[in-house]
Amino acid sequence: MKITRRIEKIANASEEIFGSDPGSLQFLHSVLAQCSLPYREPRMKDGDKAVEYRVTNGRASVVLQSGYLADPKTGELVKQGLPFGTRPRLIMLHLCSEAIRRQSRVVPITDSMSGFIKLLGIGGGRVTGGKTGTITAFKEQLNRLAATRFQMIWSDGERATMMNSVPVSRFDVWFPKDHKQQTLWPSTIELSDDFFASLQAHALPLDTRAIKALQHNARALDGYAWLSHRLPRVRRSGGDLVSWKALHGQFGQGIKRQADFKTEFLTALRSVLAVYAKADIDEEEAGLRLHKSPPPVAALGR
Repeated sequence: MKITRRIEKIANASEEIFGSDPGSLQFLHSVLAQCSLPYREPRMKDGDKAVEYRVTNGRASVVLQSGYLADPKTGELVKQGLPFGTRPRLIMLHLCSEAIRRQSRVVPITDSMSGFIKLLGIGGGRVTGGKTGTITAFKEQLNRLAATRFQMIWSDGERATMMNSVPVSRFDVWFPKDHKQQTLWPSTIELSDDFFASLQAHALPLDTRAIKALQHNARALDGYAWLSHRLPRVRRSGGDLVSWKALHGQFGQGIKRQADFKTEFLTALRSVLAVYAKADIDEEEAGLRLHKSPPPVAALGR
């Protein structure tokens, strides 16, 4: 396989990742590791922005429904779109991680939006304004995520569990369209009681360094989280075959042709395997064969 500069850079960082225990962990709800957020703006057949998004992977499903935020000056309810791309993923990882670390659903954040962007590593930590800058894109995705309703459904083979939740239950901020207008930045973001309780029972540990290495590629972030959850749970001696069709349904949002998806997914997978070197995967004509592998976080195997 041809190694790109970015993959080579990631591979060079892998020695540090696997040569020592992670200095810190990040956490994500395990259902979100199986059923991820959209990669691109979800749209309906007529081209309008979609207000609902569904994804299913095996026994887990996630349904997203867009919500509203109120303009504090006028009281007008403003419809938000659905979150997509790397930004809401990094925000969710941060909120889940801090909630688990602090054992609290109240997550303190930095004292400014630019500080929060730098903390998450969005845009390489470079904060720019304007209509196309990192601040504008970040504001929109944070608004969308805060207003989105999640329905999470999963089964363990004996019983099914469903949770209807708005993960962010309190978010005291409004982002005006004009980036020159001042914004009152909150000191905390509160997760809902039901989401926090479910997160405590289903938190998936991930290596912070791997997340930072993959943070520019949403599909790679999803692939890393999925394999981190899936590979340690393989039971068959010959491994589990996941078809290209199933992978396309799980990771192919926005890509119509399966051949195009396969090319893009394998590119992301190369980056994932550079930071998860113990992942035992075979590429076959019918799909990917997953073999039982140790979790990427060494401390979990003790």
